[in-house]
Amino acid sequence: MASKRALALALLALLLAPGAGAGSEDCASCPTVELEREGKPIVAVKTSPDDVSDVFVIEYLDVQTGELETFDVEAGVARVAGVDLWLDARSRVEGELQPGATVWAVLNPDLEDDAGRAYLLELRPHPQEAPAKRTLHRFLIYDPEPFRTEVRFGENTRAFGHVARVERVKEVRERVVLGDGVVRYLEAEDRYEAEFALKDRAVEIEQGKSRAWGRRLDYDNASGLAQLMGPVSLERSGDRPLRGRSESLVYDVDKESLTLLGAVVLEQEDRTTEAEQAYIVESEGYAYLYGEPVVSRGRDGEVRGRVVRYRLDDGELLVLDGVEAVFEDAP
Repeated sequence: MASKRALALALLALLLAPGAGAGSEDCASCPTVELEREGKPIVAVKTSPDDVSDVFVIEYLDVQTGELETFDVEAGVARVAGVDLWLDARSRVEGELQPGATVWAVLNPDLEDDAGRAYLLELRPHPQEAPAKRTLHRFLIYDPEPFRTEVRFGENTRAFGHVARVERVKEVRERVVLGDGVVRYLEAEDRYEAEFALKDRAVEIEQGKSRAWGRRLDYDNASGLAQLMGPVSLERSGDRPLRGRSESLVYDVDKESLTLLGAVVLEQEDRTTEAEQAYIVESEGYAYLYGEPVVSRGRDGEVRGRVVRYRLDDGELLVLDGVEAVFEDAP
């Protein structure tokens, strides 16, 4: 059973999360977490009732950046910019870090060892040289089947998954991770942890007539880019439905565009088109395909070019650059 402190954190999340109670028309009272990108709201919404899942947790953690002065995994100790830390097998360490490196350390100040050292949750490289101490707000949301956590990117794009982790360090770092998995309470550490599972079609992105699926979505509010880990599958509804696939996908919040990356294949009726990238502007109804070359094959022949405009509703092609060949079937 969760401790009184952990339960209090869960209650605080419901009371203090920005945008709490300002849910969508589908769930007007659902608790939410809100970021903002150039005036555009990025909102994560818990959709399941509390008798299904009561996991909407906020954690207040410390972030220490600066020089990694000591780092000994076997001894379970580290020191960052004068702050002594302890770690174990559950601590997340990114990269081959050595003393002298500039790092980002996330620590739990409420979990100390006998020597008074705070517990190290996460350690990774960091480009900032000047030491600094900040507060990290981490929100965890879990919506099990048949419910899904919803992340809204402005008015026109939504993403869905079962687990969301939202992290905010004021004016430094704001990120959202969305995927499948569970949120567990770790009694020994008196905190919650999101465990993501990389499953195909775990995350769905919906924009206009287009829907895409992938394994996990990682959004960085500083860049405004959401990376969807592949394999990616795409479907677009209409009189001539479109299906596609790629190795990954990027959603640009500012441009409201979807970009399929790597081994892109689009299939529409009898036409199959292959490219290295496909830049999709749903509001315009077009995709711009790039490759060396883009190759499109159908009953009426084959088209090749370096840049091709593809009309999403009917598959009409216009080669904008690098026409190589157009072959038509003999009568």
